[in-house]
Amino acid sequence: MKSNLSPQVLLDFIEGDFSSTWDALAGVQNFKANRGNFMFARQAMVYLEVACRLCQSDPTGSALKDLSDHLLNRDSNYFIRLPGLCFGGSAEFQLPSVGADSSGQMIAALFDLIRNGQAHQYQQIPVLLSDGIEFRLGLTGAQHGLFLGDVFKSGRPTDHLKWVRSSEGDISLKVRTDVLFLDVRDSIRDSALSTRGLSLAYLARPRPGSQYYQFSGRQLEQTIASLIDKMCNREDR
Repeated sequence: MKSNLSPQVLLDFIEGDFSSTWDALAGVQNFKANRGNFMFARQAMVYLEVACRLCQSDPTGSALKDLSDHLLNRDSNYFIRLPGLCFGGSAEFQLPSVGADSSGQMIAALFDLIRNGQAHQYQQIPVLLSDGIEFRLGLTGAQHGLFLGDVFKSGRPTDHLKWVRSSEGDISLKVRTDVLFLDVRDSIRDSALSTRGLSLAYLARPRPGSQYYQFSGRQLEQTIASLIDKMCNREDR
């Protein structure tokens, strides 16, 4: 039984789901709310994470370096060094970086605030800075007529990763989720990650030494069969 999809299939699914859904929403004229802002941001960051997990299997580090270089060529603002550390990464994968450490670069903050926020509470995480100023991200969605194939038609949009300050002094950074996704997609393609023979360390259950999922297939089958029988008997009454 084949339980895990190949890395290329996973990347294709992520890209296809984003592209199809974005263009479908962009084709709806009179639908003003719920333009997929949060959903698209999360999808772009999952895309980046899978790419980084692939790069982790390259002992030379060249795959991650190439991915970083291509992303840098698209927008150096991803690698602005912030005044302090933002996200320490994971033991399972490293984020793109310019230099040895990505934890104080913009890409680390974007990944942490978007990916972790969307995955756990379905909103990007706001940051209360040391002087009481709030730093937050503003995410865009699929506006009518804004199809993915047209995003760079008139050149690179200048409002991606553009910051504004509110009258209260809070700092907001605009993140164009279409530009973010396309930057990640094209960096993955140009890095040729799918042709390097890279592999994914797939997540698995149960984890080694875990107390969870400690039952057999026969026990599971009996439990499910029992539940189905009870439901059928209830419907027959």
